Amino acid sequence: MGKPAGLTDRIIHLEEHGKFCEEDILCIREMGISFKETGIKEKPLYLGITPDMKASYYIGADWLDEKKRLSVVVHPKKEMDNVDYFKMFMACLENDLDSEYFSSIYDINCERRYIACTDLQDQITPLMLIHYLTVLKRLIKRGLRRDYVLQEDNLQCKVKGRVLVSENLRANVINRRLDRCYCSFHEYTVDSNENRLLKKALLFTSRFIRKFSSHDSFARLSSLTNSLLAQFENVGDEIEIYQIKRVASNRLFKDYNEAVSLAKQILRRFGYSIEKVNEKESGTPVFWIDMSRLYEVYVYGLLNKAYGRQIVFQVPGYHKCAADFIKLDEKLIIDTKYKPQYEKGNPGIIDDIRQVSAYARDEKVISHFKPAPDESEVYPCLIIYPLKQDPDDVEVTSFKQEESLLVKARKINGFKKFYKLGVRLPFKV
Repeated sequence: MGKPAGLTDRIIHLEEHGKFCEEDILCIREMGISFKETGIKEKPLYLGITPDMKASYYIGADWLDEKKRLSVVVHPKKEMDNVDYFKMFMACLENDLDSEYFSSIYDINCERRYIACTDLQDQITPLMLIHYLTVLKRLIKRGLRRDYVLQEDNLQCKVKGRVLVSENLRANVINRRLDRCYCSFHEYTVDSNENRLLKKALLFTSRFIRKFSSHDSFARLSSLTNSLLAQFENVGDEIEIYQIKRVASNRLFKDYNEAVSLAKQILRRFGYSIEKVNEKESGTPVFWIDMSRLYEVYVYGLLNKAYGRQIVFQVPGYHKCAADFIKLDEKLIIDTKYKPQYEKGNPGIIDDIRQVSAYARDEKVISHFKPAPDESEVYPCLIIYPLKQDPDDVEVTSFKQEESLLVKARKINGFKKFYKLGVRLPFKV
């Protein structure tokens, strides 16, 4: 686990889409640090800061130069300070995302030196734990994997495996317990180091979520963790650090690989001590969260709750493109844009209109609509963007099954069947 950074660290603080000041730009250039645009499926370098020295949609903390102790921390915009991230993270759990998509939402690196900033701690740890619960829930459906585990026991009236001569002499022969035999043998059981690691991380998770006992999501999370723990009833939770490090991945078991990797990260995050779960850390690990993806998943949760199977998520098209959503019954193309500025107008919306228009003409995307698409048909397009707290706009916090998705949407002037709709972010009460 990385150690918290010292007092000599220099941290540059930015807001989402904020720009470095001239002094910081000069310092960065002198150090030879360069930035690049983040590709669609790429993990961001330096929190996705662009070549023109501006922060992007990523919040988090990263080292610009670890040796020279220069780091950058990107915070949410001030108007987003009161966002209930925990509720947004819960959408990830409720939507049962696959591992590939989860990895595009966030990343955490507990191996590198910690950064001396505690402002963002509440953003990353709950997301990692919810990710872990999601993977475990999927894994438990298939059942815990059994393995051959080496056991030692003083057996009565039988011999199993290999007799441990010296142990048998000390425990039985000297004490004239001739009905017993001390043996070493392999047993096919769920009580393997792999499953012990998973259970231990689950106990850490259960302890941590108690912090959110007043949150309206607590009952569901608590119920889920308790039901998962019940599945580990026959698994111990004692495992040494050296045993944890020896637990290896297995290419044949994808969900287990992911669960083991997350479990190791969780234990490292808390210094392998469950007593540290409730302690406030003195630093923050290197991490990032893609707020645009997180908002996309949050909106998906609202859409899926209201319209169910009528909503299709991440619809692949040609040339490695994918529409965020389509609504089958309305033949509607939907894209989320994490751009609160659309609340007041349409600055920079043309590029987004072009992108969503392309989805509406992508034969692979529209092939989901039945009956077969008519070449003369113009499909409606909708851009969903976040509303800030106390908006002047029409406030949308949920959808109704019986209502068209376009009921509260506003038409974008100058474009046929093109609409935008503000969906309010969840804010803490």
